[in-house]
Amino acid sequence: MAAKPGSLIYQIQESNKPNTLTVKQVGTSSALGSGYTNLTPIVVKGQTYLLGYNPTAKNFDVFEFSTTAPWLNAVAAKPGIQSGLTIIEPCVIGNHVAIAGYEPKKGIFYLYSMADDLATSKKPVEFFRNHEPSLSQGFSTVKSFVSLGQVVYLGYNITNGYVAMYTLSVTATSPPDAPPLTMTPAWAHNWAPGWTRFAFFQFGGENFFLKTNIAKPNVNIDHILDGLSTGTTEVGTHLDLTDAQKLSLVEPFYLGNGDPYFVTYLSSGKVTLYRFHSDCLGWTQVASLTSKSGATQMVPLMTGGKVFLLIQ
Repeated sequence: MAAKPGSLIYQIQESNKPNTLTVKQVGTSSALGSGYTNLTPIVVKGQTYLLGYNPTAKNFDVFEFSTTAPWLNAVAAKPGIQSGLTIIEPCVIGNHVAIAGYEPKKGIFYLYSMADDLATSKKPVEFFRNHEPSLSQGFSTVKSFVSLGQVVYLGYNITNGYVAMYTLSVTATSPPDAPPLTMTPAWAHNWAPGWTRFAFFQFGGENFFLKTNIAKPNVNIDHILDGLSTGTTEVGTHLDLTDAQKLSLVEPFYLGNGDPYFVTYLSSGKVTLYRFHSDCLGWTQVASLTSKSGATQMVPLMTGGKVFLLIQ
């Protein structure tokens, strides 16, 4: 019997029924190999791409995503990247994609620029902090977001609860072959340990995130304050999320006029979609389905005004 394709592609659409989304499997793809620890979507010149990162390689594999079969097409570009990284987190700065690769043990952010031809800078800018404020070692989660027009990276250590934020800026000049980028410490604090499965989203231009604690069972929504030096504040705590302690993957996405949603995945293949409430004190389930079991990646992909979900 033939093996099942590695990736399942679903389309997510709004429904005429209240509090309901329509989720339909529209295709499969065997384009992605099994060695990718990170599958990262980016948009360059209006086209959506998926970056496949294998920590043993020194480049990304790049796949162009389309809204019809064959869905994923490998492209010739092989953007260079540091090997041995744990987290890949892109952003857009100055109208161009930049990519931060992170290595927890050394606490180094490797910052690359990306050109319109998908080539990365020959060298990265390396950023690390081995003293306060804003140590950079041991992060289990790294996420980027935009606050008042400024790119910000947040890192969190699940073991000791340490959390820090850094702003990303463009510099006047840079070393040869490296991008003109720099990180600046903005805030550091100690949360409780055990937080994981972060999902960042926006309401009215304000930044929020969902997170789940697996050390002391809890589910929160937090608000990132406009003054980054004042950090974050809890909006809702001890929220009721089905299977919160068992979930494997959680990802945010947007529909319509920017309404924020999130999708959860259990290793059994159970997929559930939710719409965030505007008071950030909960959510409403809007769809559910059974997908492949044992998936390790779940990637919302937005292109051409349509939203898709890739499960790998």
